[in-house]
Amino acid sequence: MELFSYQARDARGGLVSGTIEAGSVTEAGKALRRDGMYILEITEGVLRHEDSIEEAFENRQASRGAKREEVIDFSHQLSVMLETGVPLGEALGTIVDNSSSIGFRRVISIVNEDVSSGTTLSSSLARWPKVFPPLMISLVLASEASGTLGLMMGRVSKYLNKELKTAKQIKSALTYPIVMMCLALAITVFLMVFVLPRFASIYANRDAQLPLPTRIMLGLSAFWSSHWILIVLSCIAAAASVFMFAKRPTGKRFFDSVKLRLPIIGPMFTKLYITRSARTMSTLIASGVDLLETVRITRGITDNFYFLELWSRVIETLEQGAPFSQTLRQSTLIPDNVTQMISAGEKTGRLGQVMERIGEVSEDELDQAVEHATQFIEPAMIGVMGVVIGFVAIAMLLPIFSISKVVAH
Repeated sequence: MELFSYQARDARGGLVSGTIEAGSVTEAGKALRRDGMYILEITEGVLRHEDSIEEAFENRQASRGAKREEVIDFSHQLSVMLETGVPLGEALGTIVDNSSSIGFRRVISIVNEDVSSGTTLSSSLARWPKVFPPLMISLVLASEASGTLGLMMGRVSKYLNKELKTAKQIKSALTYPIVMMCLALAITVFLMVFVLPRFASIYANRDAQLPLPTRIMLGLSAFWSSHWILIVLSCIAAAASVFMFAKRPTGKRFFDSVKLRLPIIGPMFTKLYITRSARTMSTLIASGVDLLETVRITRGITDNFYFLELWSRVIETLEQGAPFSQTLRQSTLIPDNVTQMISAGEKTGRLGQVMERIGEVSEDELDQAVEHATQFIEPAMIGVMGVVIGFVAIAMLLPIFSISKVVAH
């Protein structure tokens, strides 16, 4: 569940504002409308109404400038200081003084002001949904009730550190083929636009029959040179269309399906989502969060349509009193061995430890999947570049091998 700030008018037309806890903006809007509210605005997080427009803009810029590494470092420092007996306000002040990032320093400074004025740390962090993830806010909220904030911040730091490592692995695996494809495209365009026309002039006004590859490349080169503006605009329009389509529910569902079904890449993404889900659940359950809320938070940090749909079905079965593993058995996304482990953990009351073990095993499998994908992609991309550039080179050189025949004509 997340906090949302709202401004609305009541049944009498009076202006009211406040916060509401809900799973999404849509759920928050439905809840307010059930209370007879006419909604003017709903914003994720908790807002301070004394903020001016300038301050709101600066806060938004600070949110965008904050990095995940800074949040990890903040969690670690706060954990160490609280565990050694430093009061929360003093610990936050120390972090503000030692922060080298202007944007993140502003965020922590405002958090410190909120806490000093009596606001809970979880409520203050909830004001910054773009900086602090929902899991972190939920754990802080749970620790405030149990008095284990220092210990919990240590868990947050460890969790976010693993998440960052995993994200870097996936990014590294996908960056190489993208760079190689762009490089192959750039070289091909360079050869067609700047090199081929020079060769074309050699055979101008001659009736010799050029090799088929040469004729194909000369035709493409002439078309590109004559219509390059149209081609560039078409590429931009196509990219914009794909981007807009990906933002729509249908498009997101399509691309999420492609992610999971692609050879080599698909297993890597599947392992990523299982690892992230198991790691999140393990951390939340170990922190005393109940299972239903744990699955809700896990659903909130899931960015794949099919896994999001899976956790939604799990929530429905849990609300009906069914076992957690019941829906997982019916899903093709979760391997059978994982489902069996979860079922055993439910029966023995050790679901938190089981999810932690699943997270560790899935993380190892993810490392292997990334390594396998990288090992396969590198020679594949080199082969693709060789074929593309080789075809262009052959198209240019074939007529040279028979230059005497061409000149004779």
